[in-house]
Amino acid sequence: MQTDAGFFVKLVGISSFLEQQEDLDESLNDFAAMAANILNADNCSIMLFREGDKAGDFRLRVFAKTGHLPEVAFREAVKVNDGIAGRVAATGQALLVEDITRSPYLPLARAPEGASKCFISVPVLIGTKVVGVINLSNPRDGRCFSGDDLALASFLALLAGKSIQVVQLQNVLRSRFAQMAISRETKSLVASKVTEFYQDPARLARVAAKTFYREMTRAGLGTGHILNAATEIVGLLGDNLKKHKRRLGETPPPAPAEQVSEG
Repeated sequence: MQTDAGFFVKLVGISSFLEQQEDLDESLNDFAAMAANILNADNCSIMLFREGDKAGDFRLRVFAKTGHLPEVAFREAVKVNDGIAGRVAATGQALLVEDITRSPYLPLARAPEGASKCFISVPVLIGTKVVGVINLSNPRDGRCFSGDDLALASFLALLAGKSIQVVQLQNVLRSRFAQMAISRETKSLVASKVTEFYQDPARLARVAAKTFYREMTRAGLGTGHILNAATEIVGLLGDNLKKHKRRLGETPPPAPAEQVSEG
């Protein structure tokens, strides 16, 4: 692990990077690249929980990455306890595997035959709640990750969690509509209520949708107008998803034979 002056400059830079960004989606890729650089690794991916088709069905999805990831990784929605990342999310414990071929996690690895056999997987926490997982693999210079690397990765995951928390709160505070939705749902806008909602984006989304519907109805808009508005939202969401896929490079080049991917 690096300990020179440049290393500490990198740490200071990443410690406040996300909090200075307005768009979390756009900045997480940069955070992944900075984390990989600090740990002197080629690969870093950030997975966050997102609600699936069914209410309450939260799964891990790749949200940002640097370096190569197999194409299948972008399509996966990992349940808690499934795969290596799912196990880390379930336990909330950081994981260092020095040699996947000699590890009980071997059946869960995507490409254990690669030259690099080690990887790190650490949970991203907001308070005591796991909101995602950071995976690192393929350390440079042919070395193996160490306990110091695991501690550093855990520290970076802590920074990521705190930064995501700050960005989410800033987004709520910047949105008068979100504040109105929360105040109407809870009959107050005290700090504890704001915190409660930004820590549960799925709930905030449902409350915002109900408020949106009520306000359009109150404005005298009919069913057709409300459906048109909903269609417009879906269209904007589709455009955003396309941008997200382009940013991730969802169709990556074929993997070099020597690389290994964590689960």
